[in-house]
Amino acid sequence: MFPNVGTKGTGEPVVQPAEREESVSDGPRLSPFTFTAAFSILLMLAGCGQPVAQANFTVVPAQLPMSGGELSFFWQAEGVAEVTISSDPQLPGFPLTTRDRSFSVRVRGNPTTTAKTYRFTLEFGGVSKTQTITVEPQASVSCPSSSQPAAHAAALAAVEPLKPTGLGRFDRPYATGRLLVFSRSESRLQKLGALSLRGGWGLVQVPQGQEMARARSLLEQGLADYAQPEYLYEAAEAAVPPANRQYPSQGDLFAQMRLEQAWKSLSAGCSRPVVAVADTGFFTRRADLAPNLTPQASWLDVVGSSLEAPQPRQGAVDPHDGNSHGTAVASVIAATTNDGSMLAGVSYNLVQVLPIKIFDAQGRTGTLQIAQALEYAAGQTQIGGQTFTNPTPAQVVNLSLSGQAYDPYLESVLARVTAQGLVVVASSGNGDSASVGYPASSPYVIAVGATDDQGRRAVWGSGFGSNYGPELDFVAPGTAVPSYGSQGTDTVGNAYGTSMSAAFVSATVALHLYQNQRQYGTFYPEGTGSQVLQAVQECLRSAAQFSTPSLELGHGLIDVSKVVDPANAACN
Repeated sequence: MFPNVGTKGTGEPVVQPAEREESVSDGPRLSPFTFTAAFSILLMLAGCGQPVAQANFTVVPAQLPMSGGELSFFWQAEGVAEVTISSDPQLPGFPLTTRDRSFSVRVRGNPTTTAKTYRFTLEFGGVSKTQTITVEPQASVSCPSSSQPAAHAAALAAVEPLKPTGLGRFDRPYATGRLLVFSRSESRLQKLGALSLRGGWGLVQVPQGQEMARARSLLEQGLADYAQPEYLYEAAEAAVPPANRQYPSQGDLFAQMRLEQAWKSLSAGCSRPVVAVADTGFFTRRADLAPNLTPQASWLDVVGSSLEAPQPRQGAVDPHDGNSHGTAVASVIAATTNDGSMLAGVSYNLVQVLPIKIFDAQGRTGTLQIAQALEYAAGQTQIGGQTFTNPTPAQVVNLSLSGQAYDPYLESVLARVTAQGLVVVASSGNGDSASVGYPASSPYVIAVGATDDQGRRAVWGSGFGSNYGPELDFVAPGTAVPSYGSQGTDTVGNAYGTSMSAAFVSATVALHLYQNQRQYGTFYPEGTGSQVLQAVQECLRSAAQFSTPSLELGHGLIDVSKVVDPANAACN
């Protein structure tokens, strides 16, 4: 399909070089004399008594392979200054009016198993004629392994580690009795008796109530270059109304992001991208969610019941009580769809959720738990000296949580997993604040705020609304979102908060990666490491409401149908 052709100030078409470079296959250049689909138009020129002139309009070739290619347009007529060319279905840059006698555009490949047909109509002097070109379908969908390419491991090795100095903030909520310290010297960490973490970091046990004093002492003695507490994070959820059995319509919410139109462009057949949901426990035995979860061997509880005495366990992620924020988030992404169950998931059965439990029985999680979840999602982590390997690595991580402080240790982990090609999506927070919470405010994270049913920034009550600010990237529905939050199979609740909004965008990113796989044979856009995040951000911005972001809405709501449309050059 076509990138945006654009026009000069005179209305003439402009084809940028970048559009040519982004095509799937350059293919051979086509000669203007290869008139495989030419036709003639007899035209009575304007003005009385003028003779009939011969006009030629050519589009070559009439058929493109499934990988796409270049279309060339030629026209020639005596006495005609300009023509208008339109396309059906309408494509970016069309209709266009031009005085040129030729121009070219690129057509993206056809990832479907049905031939795509385009009709181009030339109009001038009251005369119009139509030509048709087709893009061949794929005979069968060829789906690759979802394992990460070796290039991503090389990108990981090359990432420049964060090297903070000084004292972290102690005026934000944190876990007592321990410090995270950074030192350029491994021997200094050993002298401290620190539990060694990655990248020059260590975990040091200190007496409760003396965290800041001990951190200052370590810096003054030169035993550490930087010291911070282990910050606490909270799930970005609202005080939701009691769950009720009446199934609320999801249609209006899905319409905000044009999900039904997106689903029409997708079909099953390839390996499903994995979205790791790092959250509370999960009700994994729900029949309306279980088919879209990764295999049980990949699930991980990084904390157990107590943040102070973590007891990690692989294969079990049960909640500590009868309610589960993690289940609600997972259901927005991957509730089984078109099977007669209560809810439809955004990803329409094309995405898997990897459950990672990071909250303890008191509803707390900290710096280390989030970091370990990110590392595990990417492939492997260490908890208390024990190594946990993920048999089903993720491509996307959903963090429906928010903290109040910049967290250098977590930032270093975000930089590392982004270099592996992981895309992290997080909630902006629910404090109705003009400051996006962390980690959403990190440049390594896609920050998502919430909208109400009118597409405005959501405000649910005094001091309770979607956080906003210059770090905000996008918004998504976050008001009265139908979701599963309990074990009851017929129970649906309305969830409020940026937690749900992040889930919408995480699923959207996964659908983008799924479409890339169908077209290019890989989940990843061309490039490695952090270029994956950059490519995903570019795609989402191209499909969002606003090219120039606003403080309250960022780039706005995302049109998912544009994200998965092969005609959108920014996403393919």
